[in-house]
Amino acid sequence: MKGESKDLAIEIERLEREWTEMLQNVKPPQTDEFHMQCIYRVPPNIRESNPKAYTPQVLSIGPYHHKPCDLSKEDNSFKAMEELKLKYLKAFLDRTQLPIKEFVLKIKEMEESNIIRSCYADAIKCNSDDFLKMILVDACFIIELFLRWNSNSEWKGKDPLMLKPWMLTYVDLDLLLLENQLPFCVLEKLHKLTGMNEKFLDITFKYFGNRLFGNECSGESPKHFNDLLRSSIISSSKLGLGKPEECKQIIKHVYSASQLMEAGLEFKLSPNNSLLDLTYSKYGVLSMPSLDIHDNSEVLFRNMMAYEHCHLSATSIVTQYLAILDFLINTEKDVNIYLLIRKLLLIGPVMLIKWLQ
Repeated sequence: MKGESKDLAIEIERLEREWTEMLQNVKPPQTDEFHMQCIYRVPPNIRESNPKAYTPQVLSIGPYHHKPCDLSKEDNSFKAMEELKLKYLKAFLDRTQLPIKEFVLKIKEMEESNIIRSCYADAIKCNSDDFLKMILVDACFIIELFLRWNSNSEWKGKDPLMLKPWMLTYVDLDLLLLENQLPFCVLEKLHKLTGMNEKFLDITFKYFGNRLFGNECSGESPKHFNDLLRSSIISSSKLGLGKPEECKQIIKHVYSASQLMEAGLEFKLSPNNSLLDLTYSKYGVLSMPSLDIHDNSEVLFRNMMAYEHCHLSATSIVTQYLAILDFLINTEKDVNIYLLIRKLLLIGPVMLIKWLQ
């Protein structure tokens, strides 16, 4: 018995040493860092419904789909854009007449303060030099692209992306994906170094204008472009949206459009532009703004919903809106009702039902 006890004590000591060594370099979680997280990988249970909707097609921004930081990337699908990014970086430096050192030092400062990495919910596996280079190239590419768009007439016949509108469409879409983001504060700080007068937020809002579902900017800097997409919808609302906790309540059931019409409800087009401004009057009238859905709307809405699902402080406002649509438009008959009522939804019935499912 004594021998067994001695062996057990030795085994426990060995395990204790191993565990102590294992935990030696593990830092305790920082509360502040946790609350800075705003850029997420889409959870597998959400991604599996339509993986392509969450994956960049032509342009990788940030670490999640960047080859040195994502060892699972073995293809060269982003090679052409990586080469173009460097050309944009050179053009940006020529435009600003600032040495690259100015921008490197600013990013290095944010990197050492953990401002950038803390925005990413997943651990970034590339080293500091690779990370800094990636942020510099991606950020300067975005700023230069937006500046060219802002002076469209000057670049219309020269910019390689503006010469290929179909490519620019893919670029714009990739820039709005949840997994494909840079912290907006990084872009703002680098743009500020240039001394240009116009706020980067205003330049960004103009660039994405036709992609946004809202026509007003909150005035506050978003966390990233996907957050801007969502906040533009909320800022455009003319109705009070209530407290955040009220927006987290789950909508359990709404009767379909055909059922509501059979019960005597009347549908009308709302004069408000915000998608969220659904109103019901005591006279039995449901007013809804028009929703112009294009080919890429599913991708944009899916990524906003994924952001709401992942982000601690985000209310599920967009998700709740889509839940109402999903209940209202249950069959092709429901869509046809909408189309008859002053084109409340500018979309083909089959397409709408397909992507709401």
